Amino acid sequence: MNIGSICTRRIITVDRDSSLGEAASLMRNHHVGALVVTSETAAGPRVHGVVTDRDLVIDVLARNLDAAGVCIGSIANRTVASVFENEEIDSAIAAMQESGVRRLLVADEQRRLVGVATFDDLLIACAMQMGALAQVIHAGVRREGSQTGDVPGTVPLLLDPSPCRQESVLF
Repeated sequence: MNIGSICTRRIITVDRDSSLGEAASLMRNHHVGALVVTSETAAGPRVHGVVTDRDLVIDVLARNLDAAGVCIGSIANRTVASVFENEEIDSAIAAMQESGVRRLLVADEQRRLVGVATFDDLLIACAMQMGALAQVIHAGVRREGSQTGDVPGTVPLLLDPSPCRQESVLF
């Protein structure tokens, strides 16, 4: 499975000269935890960095900076981790590990930004693969049962007729 098939194609950007309030409003209105920070160049818009909701808290609020005097470009992480959309999930996981980030920018073959892959996206994709793998085991058990006449799950269970004991637990 490649990154292009699981990444989010809706990219929310903010100009690097925007205020922190504008960035926070974009995050809230679009229900995202990160924005791609851009700057306008003669060749068109370019990625300047990425800013997360955590950056707003750690870099500004926790240090009691005057939010009105800080532009979003000054706190954006300029080291941008990225992968190409045709790369496999393991490449994206390796890129996240290497750069210590939970979000990757996704580029097409012409190096144009086409999406964002998050830790959550990768976790869901891996969970789906694990679920499919578990189904392989289940299908094998069913196949074996149908060949031998033993159908899994039809073994009679004897229950202890005594009532369950409940004890208080102190925390």
